[in-house]
Parts: sequence; C-alpha cells; structure tokens
Amino acid sequence: MLWAFAVIAGGVALLLVVLTLTHVGTTANPADTTEVTSTAVPAPPAVPPSPCFPFQTTC
Repeated sequence: MLWAFAVIAGGVALLLVVLTLTHVGTTANPADTTEVTSTAVPAPPAVPPSPCFPFQTTC
C-alpha cells in the first residue's frame, strides 16, 4: 500500500516540476503586447428607493 502513495506523490512532484520548467520566464504582461483602453462611460449609480417603514403615511 505504501508503494501506491509513493507513486501518487511522485506523479504530483513530477507534474509540478514539468509545469515549473515550462513556465519559466513567462510574465503576466509581455512587453510586445498593446493595451487597449476602454472609451465606455460607466453608468451613473442607481438611486435606491426610499425606505418604507410600517405606519409611515408617505409610502
């Protein structure tokens, strides 16, 4: 039973090593890409309705 745990742990370790080696030197934002800025105007915030309390005559 111990050999099965060793095989699983070895497989996970091998996967982590392979992923580390394949992603060495990559960055989240490469220098050769262009960033596009948005020209959309955000919508104004919605005004919440006034609260209506029990026994209030304005509701």
